[in-house]
Amino acid sequence: MVVIMQLSRITVMLAAVLLSLMLASASAQNRLPEIGTTGASIMSIEKEQTFGDLYMRQVRATAPIAADPVLEEYLKDLGNRLVREADDVRFPFSFFWVNQDQINAFAFFGGYIGINTGLIAETRSESELASVIAHEVAHVSQRHLVRNMGSMQNSGPATIAAVIGSLLLSMVSPDLGMAAMSGTLAGVKQVGINYTRMYEQEADRIGLTMLARAGFDPQGAPDFFGRMAEKYRYASKMPAMLQTHPVSEARIADTRQRAEQMPRPLIRDESRYWLAKYRVQTRHLKQLNQAALTNAMANSNSDIANAGRYGLAILLLDQSQPEQALTTLAPLLRRDPMNAFYLDVQTDILLALKRYDEALAMLEKAYIREPNEQTITLNFANAALEAGKPDLSINLLRDYLSRDDDNVLAIDLIINAYRRKGDSSSMFEYQSRLYALHGGFDEAINSLHRAHKQSSTELEQRRLQARVEQLMEQKRQLEQLR
Repeated sequence: MVVIMQLSRITVMLAAVLLSLMLASASAQNRLPEIGTTGASIMSIEKEQTFGDLYMRQVRATAPIAADPVLEEYLKDLGNRLVREADDVRFPFSFFWVNQDQINAFAFFGGYIGINTGLIAETRSESELASVIAHEVAHVSQRHLVRNMGSMQNSGPATIAAVIGSLLLSMVSPDLGMAAMSGTLAGVKQVGINYTRMYEQEADRIGLTMLARAGFDPQGAPDFFGRMAEKYRYASKMPAMLQTHPVSEARIADTRQRAEQMPRPLIRDESRYWLAKYRVQTRHLKQLNQAALTNAMANSNSDIANAGRYGLAILLLDQSQPEQALTTLAPLLRRDPMNAFYLDVQTDILLALKRYDEALAMLEKAYIREPNEQTITLNFANAALEAGKPDLSINLLRDYLSRDDDNVLAIDLIINAYRRKGDSSSMFEYQSRLYALHGGFDEAINSLHRAHKQSSTELEQRRLQARVEQLMEQKRQLEQLR
């Protein structure tokens, strides 16, 4: 089960809202205060979270986010394993995939970290992937973006806004960000570069410690960045990752020296990493054909061989060959019947074959064992919907959304479930939540008005009206900050 939120545009408007917020924040002071170690005097934790939430709404509206529950669950688990080993964590982290073949990863206000699908395709081990995520976690935990605002405290508010805006643009679209940066004052640009180098070194050191503590191979960091530096040494166009995270021979040598002083794990289970990588390369990036996957199945590394078989099952399913996909996946499912990667593809195969009862029975068994697992729950809800059981789908999704209320895929599913049930009021209410998560406050308010007209009880109408007023207040606060 997978949904790709398509890219519509990445322009300067992507950062416009945040720029206006920061401009207002800077204008409220005659002079920015002295910066502290964690940037607390520049921006409070609460305001940073507010900025992060707002920016994430803009990212959802513009970037090609891969709403793929099995990949989301893998990335969330991997990221949180690193966060647990981090110091100075002040808020929950959120990890998401951007479906672009560029090699890139970026972090912004409030603990949001985006990973391009092109990054996992380029890595050769889970430790390499984890090293990049640990680096981004370090940027967030040390509040580098906030602290960089303090380095420009002697510049005017407009200059601060311009530099921070170009940095934000660089996260998602490095070419646009670097072009925007060139429009700022040369002296301020140099200050920004110097601070970027300092922060990169700090993120290297902290990220490496985090990596080793979490049980990954610390050599993953110098291996990955060293290989990227060598691969693109003479390239006329650098990948996004190296544009926003410049590396040097000295920096790689320092990281490798530090890594050599740290313990290395003797054995690591990387089976889920290889399944995630082959899923990305087969379904999202379309990089692997049948010959490549068949060849992988013969690999002496059993994790790669299983991932090749798994990728082939995905390819056959996506080519409308569900019977062949069923046969291909069967050996994997027999050996590991509770593996969420396999259950996800098996569900889609059974639905394509219209074997709804089998799909529901399989997912009910898995759900009883793991009721909070995203992949199982969302596949169960989707299968129920396809089987003509919207009430079951709604019950599953309402319970899940009580724990993860901003899950876009779950909200989209429950909208469809209420539509099939004929409950227009509830459908419009959840539609409002979806609009709000994408920064569309006017559309969200209009949907709530439509839900209000369709509601049948006075109590329900009062609740919806309260929600309208809440959204209007959020919109007013945003406009005041602009």
